[in-house]
Amino acid sequence: MPSYVHLSEDERDQIGVQRAAGRSAGAIARALGRARSTISRELRRNSLVSGRYSPLHAAGAYLLRRQREGLIEKDRPLGIFLRDRLAEGWSPEQIAGWLKSGAERGLRVIGCETIYVFIYRAAQKAEELGRYLTRRHKRRRAHRARPSRDKIRDRASIHDRPKAIETRAEAGHWEGDLIICKRTRPVLVLHERKSRLTLATRLAGKTAAETISVMLAVFGRIDPALRKSVTFDNDTVFAQHGLLRTMRDMTTWFCDAYASWQKGGVENANGRLRRWLPRHLDIDRASDEEIQDVVLTANLTPRKCLGFKTPFQAMLSELGKDVQIRFS
Repeated sequence: MPSYVHLSEDERDQIGVQRAAGRSAGAIARALGRARSTISRELRRNSLVSGRYSPLHAAGAYLLRRQREGLIEKDRPLGIFLRDRLAEGWSPEQIAGWLKSGAERGLRVIGCETIYVFIYRAAQKAEELGRYLTRRHKRRRAHRARPSRDKIRDRASIHDRPKAIETRAEAGHWEGDLIICKRTRPVLVLHERKSRLTLATRLAGKTAAETISVMLAVFGRIDPALRKSVTFDNDTVFAQHGLLRTMRDMTTWFCDAYASWQKGGVENANGRLRRWLPRHLDIDRASDEEIQDVVLTANLTPRKCLGFKTPFQAMLSELGKDVQIRFS
């Protein structure tokens, strides 16, 4: 029996096109030669909150879930140890502390929060490990905690950024930001410093998980030679920037507090996009196609700093392609 193969980016693109055309999960499955359950699961797990299916969002959600899951599930001895200790009445904090003491040689050291996440993820698989906890809650309850003064860990200062990035001497260095319109759903903007190419896509929500999942998907479709680093401000939506290092081999840099002007390229790009995406616009009424039309217009506008070439041409030239564009 052949092993299961995960959906590819091309298949997700086809799902998006066919779903937008109103085709059912069964019809899409037949067209792709896939099981209906595979398509149904994909639509259920990776669709946006609105119910619409976006291939870009789906790819990012898949990558993020693959990164988060499997730490305990794949480590069978650790999983057995955790289950046994929970059954004996140990709390996640006691288990984590015992592992940290080094008493269990050969077992991975994990934090109590990781154990809680495992318990409640496993509960959805009918293990019901939550019954071993003192309060036996079936669902994880939110708790109040003192906010951390350092909400973004492992930040590297923009002042340590190499000169080649500052002078725009090489391509592949990006800046990231969000723009907010009337609704709370933001638009992620990524701007390449040398070519001035701008990419933008709407997010389902303003969370670190949503933001990094989309960025992973976007940069996953870019030539590795053109994705070397990205610079952010200190908005906590970029708190999971470390995944860009581990999964996309990109360096991340952060501006000083309240100094967004230090990433002036994306700020300038935001200003250009604001011509068509003003703050009073109800972003939920704009389709993804309309947003991409705005982005395409910006990338096909000649720039004086590029010798009156367009950002689209400048980026292609970095790939060794000379493209002539005419508008008449």
